This record gives sequence, structure tokens and C-alpha cells, in this order.
Amino acid sequence: MVVTIPAGTRPFSGPRPINLNRDVSQVINLLELVFGHRLGGNENHLFNSEAGLSQPAFLWRLNPATNKLALGYVWEENGRIIGNATLLTTRTPGRYLVVNVAVHPDFRRRGIARDLMESLTSLVQKRGGHKILLQVVKDNTAALDLYRSLNYHTIGSMTTWRCASQRLRQLEPALPTQTEPFIQELSRQEWWQAYQLDITALATDLNWPEPLPEDSYKRGLWRQFENFMNGRRSEIWVTKDRHQLTGLAGIWSEWGRAHQIALRVHPAWKGELERPLLAKAIRRISYLSVRNVRIDHPDDDEVTNKLLQEANFQPRRTLTHMSLDV
Repeated sequence: MVVTIPAGTRPFSGPRPINLNRDVSQVINLLELVFGHRLGGNENHLFNSEAGLSQPAFLWRLNPATNKLALGYVWEENGRIIGNATLLTTRTPGRYLVVNVAVHPDFRRRGIARDLMESLTSLVQKRGGHKILLQVVKDNTAALDLYRSLNYHTIGSMTTWRCASQRLRQLEPALPTQTEPFIQELSRQEWWQAYQLDITALATDLNWPEPLPEDSYKRGLWRQFENFMNGRRSEIWVTKDRHQLTGLAGIWSEWGRAHQIALRVHPAWKGELERPLLAKAIRRISYLSVRNVRIDHPDDDEVTNKLLQEANFQPRRTLTHMSLDV
């Protein structure tokens, strides 16, 4: 007679694709432990604290925010999720973003983040992708070393500066030894030149999460109507050398959000146009509604950094952008 004894179930340990029906609440708790409420390497709140954590599991698939986790991987340890990495698609075919790479503090330095990243890379390869991008806090040495060891290369770093509009200091448009350039509004016909100036002054992949759309500076009647209906407005000024745009400053405003300033200077004119263009934008801010003002700018631009400090902007954080060609 043969007696069969069932083998015990061995606890699972390792990376696996996320299961939205049962993993989401644990993943949210993990991300909030590691990142606080600022998830995904940016200031967009994917989730609101613990709201909805007790809802039926199938509803997670109907939630646009949590559905962004669908391409993610988790690391499960004896039924407990202690690691996560999420892959996001973009509008550009074959281009993916890695966000929310998190490992519980009690389980770090065990190669979990590396395994999760390698799982995402394999997933991108299976989907026919060709580029993966990510952001990491510039002084996070451990994460930077990990990504470099996985053959990610640095594109550049962007610093987020903020100031309340009522606390901004006006800038002199030109120093005593300088001549103030002529600044004028961007005409409707110059939208393509403005786009070309932008992508020349700033690497395309430093725009997060999507590359700058080609029609970003286009201001036709339909765009104006759409902005009006959505409580958005933009003002853009440029400098020229004959018929070529050499510099650009813009303000983008949207209801309920901080005023956003952008400053772009052609490489051949670096060091000459930053002050007058930024001074123009700050003067204009003083006439707009009182709210916070934000500018994201390359951290290695020492000229602009000094001007922002002079205008009372405060640096909030610097994110290094990295890329992997798959």
C-alpha cells in the first residue's frame, strides 16, 4: 500500500507581475511609506492617502489612477509585498517610463530593486520598446549607482524652483554694462520657430513625462477657445536676431495651479538674454492672480540659477533624468 502525503505549499519569494485585483492596497501603502504622497518621481498625486483602500478589489481596475500600475512588477515575500516598480507607456511608440521604484526599508540591499528593474526591461523588450526613461533625486547616490550599473546614462538634471507671486523680487532687465534687448510677443506665425528654439535649448527627454509636442506654441482660434473653456492662458515673449528667435520666456497659467514659467535661450546667446527675459516674465506675474510660481530649469545653468535666487525663488528639488536604449 502506498500512502501519498501532500507537500506543503512553499511561500513565494521574488518578482512577479502586479495583480490589480489583490495587490493595489499593499502597493499604495508601500509607495506612501517610501515616497510619502508624491509618487512617480513627480508632484502628481496618484492616490489620495488611504481613500478607497477598503473598496472591493475589482474596482481598482476601474480607477484610472491605480490602473497606471497595470504594467508594474512587485516583489512578494511570504505573501507580503515589499517591492514595486511601475512601467508607464507614453504617446511615443516604443518609449516607456519607469516610476515608483520602491523597496521597503527593512528589505533593502538584497538586490530586489535590481531584479525589479531587470523584469521591467525584459517586459519592454517583449513589447518591442526601444527606450526607457526615469527620474531620480540627484543626491540619491545608491539609486544612481544602480541605474548606471544597468547601463542607464544621464541626460541631465532639472531643478524645480518655487516662490509665492507676492514674494517675488523684480529684476533689473539689464546690468549697467549691458544693453537691454528688444522683447516682443510671439506672433502666431512664429510658433514653429519657437518650437525649434525650445528643442535646441533643452534636450527633448528632459521634458517629463512626454516630449514637447510640435504644436506647443501654436495659438490658433481653436487653441484659444480650448484654453478659455479650461481656464488656461499663456503669454510668450521672444527676442530675435534678424529673423531668428534667440530667446523665449513664457507663462502658462491654469485654474487652481501654480503659474508656470519657462525660459529658453539659444546656446549661441547664453549669458546675454536670461536676465531681460526672466525680468519680463516676473514683471508680468505681478499683474496676474496671486498664487505660487514654478519654474523647472536645468540645474547646470549657473546664470539662471543666480537670477532665480536674486528673484527670491527657492530650489525645491533636483531630479536627474536617465535613459536606457533597449
